[in-house]
Amino acid sequence: MSRILIVEDEVSLRDDLGVFLEAKGYEVRGAGSVVDAMQQVGASRFDVIVLDIGLPDGNGIDLLKQIRAACGLDCGVVVLTSRQELQDKLQALDAGSDAYLVKHASLREIEGTVRNLLRRLPAAAPSEPCWILDQKGRSLIAPTGETVSLTPRELTFLLQLTAAEGETCDHTQLTMVLGDEADFSLANLNTLVRRLRLKVIDRVGHEPPIRAVYGKGYSFTGPINLR
Repeated sequence: MSRILIVEDEVSLRDDLGVFLEAKGYEVRGAGSVVDAMQQVGASRFDVIVLDIGLPDGNGIDLLKQIRAACGLDCGVVVLTSRQELQDKLQALDAGSDAYLVKHASLREIEGTVRNLLRRLPAAAPSEPCWILDQKGRSLIAPTGETVSLTPRELTFLLQLTAAEGETCDHTQLTMVLGDEADFSLANLNTLVRRLRLKVIDRVGHEPPIRAVYGKGYSFTGPINLR
């Protein structure tokens, strides 16, 4: 059974579309905000997301980019919006949407678009939720959407781990990148990692997948995308 997430703050439209899609054999979830949508994307895998880009708590285009960063191309995105300007459509397509519908579209047309998209998408195996390292915003975004602000050294540390693609970055390499031996030692590195873990736990509620390899270094063991 294909899983659909409807991101729409208009409750009546979200409910009507959800009931219609469920009657067609889909498993449907709903979200009414950017925060709710990212929490659900981080916790579950969806085959298609029907997305309103006019949401009350954030920019829908930015949300679309976050969904693409978290889900890759295995999840289809259908933008459903009241915005009819060509510039809005082009902006959504550039951000990664697969289809663009305006809200006067019938329920049958929306379901037909979803069904056609599902035929073209590869069968996606369940995947582990993905973290996002935002260089420009100097932050780490959890799969559930929470954003953790980073110091310059914390960002540099995570950039090294991300570049290693799951392999271990050794202590010497990390301390050299983070500072010379006179002002940044192995003890400083361990303190940086410990404080970063606590910061993420305080904001997200659980540790980031940073693994300490005894006597060697550190690795990031979960999927992470660079933005």
